[in-house]
Amino acid sequence: MVHFTAEEKAAITSTWKLVDVEDAGAEALGRLLVVYPWTQRFFDSFGNLSSSSAIMGNPKVKAHGKKVLTAFGDAVKNVDDLKNTFAHLSELHCDRLHVDPENFKLLGNVLVIVLAKYFGKEFTPQVLAAFSEGLNHLDNLKGTFAKLSELHCDKLHVDPENFRLLGNVLVVVLSHHFGKEFTPQVQAAYQKVVAGVANALAHKYH
Repeated sequence: MVHFTAEEKAAITSTWKLVDVEDAGAEALGRLLVVYPWTQRFFDSFGNLSSSSAIMGNPKVKAHGKKVLTAFGDAVKNVDDLKNTFAHLSELHCDRLHVDPENFKLLGNVLVIVLAKYFGKEFTPQVLAAFSEGLNHLDNLKGTFAKLSELHCDKLHVDPENFRLLGNVLVVVLSHHFGKEFTPQVQAAYQKVVAGVANALAHKYH
């Protein structure tokens, strides 16, 4: 069961009022289909999903995205009873549509990125510098991060899952910086970079 503090509830409800459900919902679902193309198999009836521009301009994607974010809005209003709020949708997606529950996590990650465009601040030069280090060594990520992988595994005993979580957060931070320029195509590219860095950092654990 998820527990929210009073401060968290206040933050969620106050910021949600600023969200354009139709616009943000369309972008969130569109980004999901672009960044994680294997999710498109659940939307065969949506017509043309052949490219990122086709997906982002697809009226059925936009309409369903609005439905998704409207349901999320219901969750915002009922944060103390999320299980019952989504009971019907959970049954539908499990029993009838057979959707992999991992896809909900992916959608959540994408949604946070979209919402960050509404509320984000500039990310610091230090964060940019750290990420640029990864960009400068894309062809040898394993070698570049070998020492860090050894350090975090043997000496610091860091759970490798934390590398993936950091990658997700970093993509959100980048969306703050780039704003509208952080297109689905750009996001897809950066997701690959942070995934590569996370895998390289976790190399010593395997």
